[in-house]
Amino acid sequence: MGRLRLFLALLIVDWTFGFPGVGVETRTSSNDVMDWVYGIAGLALIVALALTWHGKRFAGPLAMAVCAVAALLAVSDLFGLTAGQPAPAAMVVVDVGGIVVGAAIVWAAGRVSRRTPLTA
Repeated sequence: MGRLRLFLALLIVDWTFGFPGVGVETRTSSNDVMDWVYGIAGLALIVALALTWHGKRFAGPLAMAVCAVAALLAVSDLFGLTAGQPAPAAMVVVDVGGIVVGAAIVWAAGRVSRRTPLTA
């Protein structure tokens, strides 16, 4: 469970670098739907991290779902589908980092779900 917590925390840090005005993101969002998608995905990420302490049975599947959404958003951002313009070089690094951390979360969550009993 410790690796899953670490990778979820790293994904939170990675997403923080992608916030306009906070991290390296220089584009401003003009799409309210994407703001909602990122907000819900961020909330689900925090819930998945909290579930690694309380509700371990649901932490792995939720972490995998969050990573699927994170990877989809990162790839969409690389092609300019989320902000309406291609990602600047710094955001390409953040997006690729998110994809790599997402793959690590899927690996860690798969290991947790195999070891965690269903009654946990």
